[in-house]
Amino acid sequence: MRGRILLALIPLLILAGCSSNSATNADGVSASASPQTAETLLDTSVPADDPALSDFDRVGNSPADVLLACIRAFNRRDWKTAYSLTAPHKQDYASLAEIMNGNATPWDDFAIHETRIVDSNKALVRVTYSKIGFSSLEGVPPEEARNVVVVREPGEWWVLRKHSGLWRVTFKGPWD
Repeated sequence: MRGRILLALIPLLILAGCSSNSATNADGVSASASPQTAETLLDTSVPADDPALSDFDRVGNSPADVLLACIRAFNRRDWKTAYSLTAPHKQDYASLAEIMNGNATPWDDFAIHETRIVDSNKALVRVTYSKIGFSSLEGVPPEEARNVVVVREPGEWWVLRKHSGLWRVTFKGPWD
């Protein structure tokens, strides 16, 4: 059995070695042959930050504060808090809670890398994360219904908008 696993891994190891564009320096640390920053990898159509605008809402929360609080609420299945930190609402709280109870996959390794305030009521927050879960489709074995989402650098932009002077997560892209 171990022999089969090792034989199956050999092509993957060869591919990983061939596709890597990094070299190892004298300290054994991998260094990229052509370094790219997150900024060079991002879509250039994403609006720039306006430093003249305040990052904070009327109670002193930044977009990053609100987004992290919302993700933490979703991860601990606190639907009331998550609902209060999102907007606009397409359904009432009870409907959202019912949907989320049957479909809650936590965000792991959620990290905020950048916040851009693009106008007085809109902020963009660049994040990375992973979500690994299983679909609850009836009759589908979990091995076939696995849901894996991994967002690595340069990340993904999430939108927050001010509603009644408070930042709220919209979960839409920056072009909304």
